Amino acid sequence: MCALKTFSPTLTATINKKGVLDIDTVKGCTMGISKYSNGCYNLCYANKLAKTYGFDFSKSIDREIIESKQLPLFKEKYLKPLVPQMKHIQNVVKKHTLSWFRIGTMGDPCHNWMLTVKICEWLGEFRIPVIVTKHWLTIPDEYLDRLARLKVIINTSISPLDSDDEREYRLNQFNRIKASNIKSVLRIVSIKPGRTKLGKRLLDIQNELFKNKPIIDNPLRIQPSDNRVKNGDILTGKYYDLNAMKYISVANKDVYLGICSECPDQCGVNL
Repeated sequence: MCALKTFSPTLTATINKKGVLDIDTVKGCTMGISKYSNGCYNLCYANKLAKTYGFDFSKSIDREIIESKQLPLFKEKYLKPLVPQMKHIQNVVKKHTLSWFRIGTMGDPCHNWMLTVKICEWLGEFRIPVIVTKHWLTIPDEYLDRLARLKVIINTSISPLDSDDEREYRLNQFNRIKASNIKSVLRIVSIKPGRTKLGKRLLDIQNELFKNKPIIDNPLRIQPSDNRVKNGDILTGKYYDLNAMKYISVANKDVYLGICSECPDQCGVNL
């Protein structure tokens, strides 16, 4: 069996099939995979995708402007001439059709908050940075103060499938960020619970999560072969998503499934 590759340490700007402009400051999720071997809920899509392409998702790799480590990129507003990598990324961001870009697509940016804040301070001049995180590592107060000066949006990912301790901690971070005058969004990985004992408990937890504002409903992609579906704890069905029928556990029949440009939430920008 071939050894898995580590992600490149070079920062990139790419647009995925859903239309997300991905500028991940970190690829991989060391802390998430160390706690759950296959990622959160044993269903981490990013982990699965990384393995498909031969990458080791358990190693969080910082992504930087490699050609210019010695340059004071984030201390001076303008740097002329820009190094090629920096110029390319800046141009991609400027030309993007949406008003925002995402940090936290194929990795959790919490593994390097300092780098994440620096990238937001640089590219936030051109588009709104949307940070998606589970807060495995807590963002320091000093970085919240810096992000509060930008139009940053922080999505805190949470689910009824999280442990009690994880939910309490992530809700605290969601509220802490909100209190720091940053647009804080609770990104709920939701499910359609069954009528089992566990399903009823998950429903109660989920109903409490949905009482928070603002929220994004992000339904769980889960196969019928999963034991939680077989046991009736989670219900799933086939839904049209990105030109294909997929198994998704949908709690709210009005939830949006599709490309980002047509989504009413826009990762929190419109909330």
